[in-house]
Amino acid sequence: MATPKAPFTRETLVDFWRMRVEETQAYYRKATEEYRRLLEERLGGTPHDPNGALALARQVESDALAEYCRVLRAFTDLTVNGKMPEQPAAPNGL
Repeated sequence: MATPKAPFTRETLVDFWRMRVEETQAYYRKATEEYRRLLEERLGGTPHDPNGALALARQVESDALAEYCRVLRAFTDLTVNGKMPEQPAAPNGL
């Protein structure tokens, strides 16, 4: 017999979203480090390739920043304003 799931409490949601903020922040930092590393290599004389590693790294960094901002906004709304997030955010490949 399956046990019924307990409803989310504000405390469990805060913990969940705090964890998501930390995950997305770490992902963004890693993406930024990789982009900067590739940028330094390019400045060393590598020609620009719009489909190359540098362009891809820049896109990953931008996507990571957008996700971090979205999660941080949801966390802030929850903790400061008591506004429940519309849907729980699952990690996006983090």
